[in-house]
Amino acid sequence: MMTAEASIKVQASLERIRQVVLDPEAYAAADTKVDRIEIESRTPDGLVARIHGHFGPVRSVLRARYTVQDRRIDLDMLQGRLRGFHAEFRFEPETDGILLTHREEYDFGYGPATPLVEWALGGWARRSVEAEVRALRDAAEGRPA
Repeated sequence: MMTAEASIKVQASLERIRQVVLDPEAYAAADTKVDRIEIESRTPDGLVARIHGHFGPVRSVLRARYTVQDRRIDLDMLQGRLRGFHAEFRFEPETDGILLTHREEYDFGYGPATPLVEWALGGWARRSVEAEVRALRDAAEGRPA
């Protein structure tokens, strides 16, 4: 299982950060691995969406369920090329803002080739998650993309 995680301080309310994480435009407006998000349905505790993007040079579509909780949003893959994918957005209030942490967990399921794939994509995944938290911060704070 490969993981990538990044945190950033955000000068916005918890509700505003939640809105941005669930806003398909916040990702597509910045240079992240996400090209566009299509919301399929809204549920009482979140939404289901198709995430169009790229995993390195490979284009992909991931269908996922977003589940909203008080201080976190979980994203679980329903369909995609990987054996498994889970992401979470955690929100920790601090005296001068909210610490936003985004963690992604990849289960490639490629048998003996998995360690090589994880080694090859580990740096890319970390940089991608770092770009995503910056994009979410900028959107929540109203900064131009």
